[in-house]
Amino acid sequence: SIFTLCAAGMGSGESKRREEDEVEIEDDDEGLTDTLRTHLTRLIAYAESADVSLQQEVAEKLANEAVKPERQQQIVEVGGLKLLLPLTESEDTEVQRLAAHALANLSVNAENQVLMAAEGGIEMLVHLVKAEGENCEAVHRQASKALANLGVNSNNKELISKAGGIAPLIELAKSRNMSVSVEAIAALANLAVNDNNEVEIAELGGLAPILDGANTDHLDLQSQSARALRNLSVNEGNKEKIIALGGVNILKKLIRNCPSDRVRTQASRALANLGADDRRDDGEEKS
Repeated sequence: SIFTLCAAGMGSGESKRREEDEVEIEDDDEGLTDTLRTHLTRLIAYAESADVSLQQEVAEKLANEAVKPERQQQIVEVGGLKLLLPLTESEDTEVQRLAAHALANLSVNAENQVLMAAEGGIEMLVHLVKAEGENCEAVHRQASKALANLGVNSNNKELISKAGGIAPLIELAKSRNMSVSVEAIAALANLAVNDNNEVEIAELGGLAPILDGANTDHLDLQSQSARALRNLSVNEGNKEKIIALGGVNILKKLIRNCPSDRVRTQASRALANLGADDRRDDGEEKS
């Protein structure tokens, strides 16, 4: 099939679809990247338009193509992030969701994690995790997932903090929507493998929602929370705070009751870091 974008009367007040305002993308291996190279300026204009249907079409195509490993680095290298920037700033929540989804898919690629940071991807995502209004939960989930992926890269840990990403992630860790809190805590867990971030997360109130997550019956939330606690419990000051918040009992409960060997292992290592066991480690991040 052919994916077609048209500037339906953009800037002219016309309602007719004009043939010269069409960009066609063939659904073959090179179609999308060739179109981005050739028509990027025009596609950006579509993405910046007030026509939500045009924005959605651009965002959906990028999100779908970014699932494919062979396309992920190509999209970024030929300027796809320039196209995503106006989409992240759209007033339409569905456009924002699709843009966040595309960024989450693109951020899986290790080379992209560097390129995206250099080209403003972190700032886009911090904007999205701060998105307000109804129906923003899917935006928050995808943006948090992307920050978790970018946060695997050691340099990006500091860049995400400098961009103001930690505070909104802590707010999302408190979400009643488990799928949002899981991704936010996963991001915090990766960011915590950095001495300064480890302190900042605790100082901004991040320990309590993470402990709450560990104290639920939701397995994915238990898993990410246990991993975050393992990483956050390396810092001496954090140890006291985690203990004061009841962390020892919460971790022991996980070790007794959680069916997952991996979660029990993470909880045991966090407990060891707190001094409740003689084993210690330096934390782990999720790739």
